[in-house]
Amino acid sequence: MSLNYKILWIDDNPRTIKSKKSQVEEFLKEEGFRPEITLIENSQDIVQYLNDPLLDLIVTDYYIHNQLDGKQLAEKIRGSEKLVEIILYSQKAGTDLYEEVGALDGVYISNREDLEDKIKDVIKITIRRTQNVSNMRGIVISEAIDIENQIEEIIVSYFAEKGDVIKKALKRDNFDFGKKVMLLGSIAKKLRVNLNKNQKGFEQIADLVTTLCKDVVWTRNVLSHVKHSIDENGQPILTSDIKSPDGDKTIMVNAEWYKETRRKLSAHTENLKAFMNFLASGIVKQSNVS
Repeated sequence: MSLNYKILWIDDNPRTIKSKKSQVEEFLKEEGFRPEITLIENSQDIVQYLNDPLLDLIVTDYYIHNQLDGKQLAEKIRGSEKLVEIILYSQKAGTDLYEEVGALDGVYISNREDLEDKIKDVIKITIRRTQNVSNMRGIVISEAIDIENQIEEIIVSYFAEKGDVIKKALKRDNFDFGKKVMLLGSIAKKLRVNLNKNQKGFEQIADLVTTLCKDVVWTRNVLSHVKHSIDENGQPILTSDIKSPDGDKTIMVNAEWYKETRRKLSAHTENLKAFMNFLASGIVKQSNVS
C-alpha cells in the first residue's frame, strides 16, 4: 500500500453513485490517503486495469453486464491471482445476494443504500492490516523519495536555463535531503518577498515548506527506532525515545500517530505540486543567477 489509494469502480449509471464517490474520497483524505478513484461503465474494460499492482479495491455493481454478473467477474479476478479486495453491490437485500454469490475469498457484499459504509469498512480493514512499523516505514521511505524528487524538480525549474547545471551540482556535491530542503526554503523565501497582493496564495505554500524536514526526516527516524512497550492499561504499544520537535521525550506510535503521519506526508506532496505549478504559471520569474 502507498498513500495513493486506488479504487476501480464499475457502474453503468455513474450519476447514481456520484455522492457516494465524493464521500469515499473525503474519508480517504481524512485517513491521510490520496484517493484515486477510476470509474468505468463496462466490466469488459476491466482487464486493462487489473495489471495495476497498486490497485487497492474494486467496487462493482453486481448486474453490470448481460454477459457477466458480479460473481463471474469476481471469479475472473481471482482467477488472475489478483488479491485485491472486491465489493459487489446491488439493489437486492444483502442475504439474497449472499446466497447468490456464495463464499469467495476477499469478496464483500452490500446493497446499494449501504454501499458507502461498506466501502469505508473495507478500507478500514485494509488500513489495520498494513498499519504497523514495517509497512509504515516502507510508506514513509517511498514518500520521502518521491518528495525529494519533487524538491529537486522545483529547484531545477527555478534556475531556468541553468537547471541542468544545478541538477548536476546537486548530485556531484551529494546534497542530502536536508540540504535540498534548505535550498527550497531559500527559494520559497525569495519568491515570497517578491509577491504582490494578488499572489497571496503562495504564502501557505511557503509556510508548509518550513516543516518538511520535521515531518519527513524526523518521522523516518522515529520509525527506525521504535520499540515495544506496555501502556498503563497493560496493552502493548510502540514508543520511540527520539525527542519530538516540540520537546516530547517519548513518542507514542499508535493508530492516530500513523493517521497524522499519512496526512502530513500527503499534504507535503500536494503542496510541492502547487509550488511547481506556481513556478510553471510564470507569476514569478525563475532565477538566472550564476
